[in-house]
Amino acid sequence: MPYKFEKIKLKGLQDRRRKLTEEQMVDIRKLYETGNYSLNKLATRYKVSKKTILLIVNLDSKRKNDEYIKGHWKNYELTKEERNKAVKKLRDYKKNLYEKGELKWIKR
Repeated sequence: MPYKFEKIKLKGLQDRRRKLTEEQMVDIRKLYETGNYSLNKLATRYKVSKKTILLIVNLDSKRKNDEYIKGHWKNYELTKEERNKAVKKLRDYKKNLYEKGELKWIKR
């Protein structure tokens, strides 16, 4: 039976795959629109890749990237042992957040 914390969605930077907050993404879009900052300058400033900045400021590039990922995800398949190890690692991470009180259960 799954633990309560396993069904809780990670928000913001709790998800370790995310590098930027929503506020930072809004700031990046504003700075890029002024024309004073290039993709390289923004990438250096926020310590992310140029492609990450491009996907934030250019919605067409984001759409194309998402389509590519959806079409090619089946080419990468974990073995059963690798998948189990990854799931255990995520469960342990969520459990630690839950025990620290940083992850809250929201009843719907």
